[in-house]
Amino acid sequence: MELQFEKLKGNPNQFFDILPEDWKISIVPNWVYYKKTASIYVIKENNEIICGGIVFTEKLKEMTSFEILHAYLFTEGYYYLGYIWVSEHKRNQQLATKWFTHLKDQNPKQKYWLTIEEEQLNYFYKKNGFKLFAESNDDFDAKEWIFTNNPIK
Repeated sequence: MELQFEKLKGNPNQFFDILPEDWKISIVPNWVYYKKTASIYVIKENNEIICGGIVFTEKLKEMTSFEILHAYLFTEGYYYLGYIWVSEHKRNQQLATKWFTHLKDQNPKQKYWLTIEEEQLNYFYKKNGFKLFAESNDDFDAKEWIFTNNPIK
């Protein structure tokens, strides 16, 4: 099983096609706004994309009110990680961990932040070097957690 980590060049639909439908509805029509300031990184196996995510260097068009509250992280040099996905038939093979490792190896001093909406993912992100930065309270529509990864600290 030869895995290749790479920055996706060319047609972004190669990555979008593996995403769940509700994620596609959000990212595909907005990609025109993001494509100059965001990059898609993927893991391929036998030339098939099996894992990937998007690195955003600027504020997203669609953010929750909780994310907007913390969007100042962009001005502090953090990049936002979103749409991180592993193909269902490739789960439980530590591909997301490998994706994070390769991404951080590409630019070891880069800081990242991300948002999760499922509490059970807390352990996964902590295991991968992220720290809980903020947790939404009852003032927001849904429960969310923001994690950061700062290799300098």
